[in-house]
Amino acid sequence: MKKIFVIVFIGFLFGCSQTGTEDEASYAMIVIVNNKEYSGTEAELDASKRQGEKISTILKKTKAYEMPQANSQSNLFSVGSTIYSVKGTEDFIIVKDKENKKWLLKKVRDIKNELNE
Repeated sequence: MKKIFVIVFIGFLFGCSQTGTEDEASYAMIVIVNNKEYSGTEAELDASKRQGEKISTILKKTKAYEMPQANSQSNLFSVGSTIYSVKGTEDFIIVKDKENKKWLLKKVRDIKNELNE
């Protein structure tokens, strides 16, 4: 009985050690629009951050680990995702993905002179 318990326990430990061995890198969500870089934020999309007008649409999706290089590019959102302003501020944008989920992104920096357009 002891041997069976030990074998089952070792099998359990071996099985647990195998989870998560695949490449599970995570990357920041980045969008370039109007010569500004926006990135994902912990801030919540609430009533104080109301969706404004449509600014643009994602035209190119880069690989997750690549930095977008021009306006209307993202490393996370699919081509066709819609970018909206947030009323009363340029510090945030809202991206509506292909599944109609809304994401709030915060301005990181102005990159007007750095873009390859």
